[in-house]
Amino acid sequence: MIGPNKSPNIQAIQFFRTIEMKLAVSTWAYLNLPLEQALERISKITSRAEILCESRHNLFRPENLDVASSFQLKYSVHGMIADINIASIYPEFREASVNLHKRAITASAAIGAELYIIHPGYTPWSFCWRDAMLCLDQSLSEIAPLQEELGIRLAVENMPKSDWLFFNKPDIDLHELGLVLDIGHANTCGTIEEFLNHPALTHIHLHDNSGEGDEHLALGQGEIDLLPILKVIEERDLSATLEQKTESAVIESLEAIQKHSQPMRTCIVK
Repeated sequence: MIGPNKSPNIQAIQFFRTIEMKLAVSTWAYLNLPLEQALERISKITSRAEILCESRHNLFRPENLDVASSFQLKYSVHGMIADINIASIYPEFREASVNLHKRAITASAAIGAELYIIHPGYTPWSFCWRDAMLCLDQSLSEIAPLQEELGIRLAVENMPKSDWLFFNKPDIDLHELGLVLDIGHANTCGTIEEFLNHPALTHIHLHDNSGEGDEHLALGQGEIDLLPILKVIEERDLSATLEQKTESAVIESLEAIQKHSQPMRTCIVK
């Protein structure tokens, strides 16, 4: 990561502020910093942040709610991942996971977040697949009413190629929730085009990979063709998030967007 006392690439940021994209930066790139410092860094790049609700950025911490509310940023929130499985076949684990998401969704609504993102869960055993899918369906049906109750969009994220992760192709009932297309995940499954055409598409996670694994590389460092994705973002007026592991990779991704956006129109950032 770029040191806390250094400024990111000014040319890339100036370009970013002139393109018509609702583009956020994930706090994942700043998990080594307290949330306040992470949001301060992001605010120098964009007016949008996606808070990864994990570790020191968890919104269950009252001080993090205060910090997030103190910034003039538009938020999306990525729900918890560690120890969470809304597809668990064990009712106690499934219910605990759903309840933790409900708490986090409530906290996200309290800071004015526009979107909350949910991972669909997993099962380590192929012979439990059908039962776990039924549990996932039940969990989504229980979470879905919060969308209207709290006025926050909820969306499910597609997963990378795996024998135990659900939703690596568009094959589940979303219960009127949105879809977050993670292009890196979809690239490992060869399903980018299928998800891009999904009617529930709401938000896009932008990162790159070689197609062999979920590497979360800077855009342009893998094999993903970025131009068709940028066109869909513009045509459908979608929001998106740069989801890299370091600030330097975020800036490199901005430079890749700048390169690919040259044939496209430019105007005021949203």
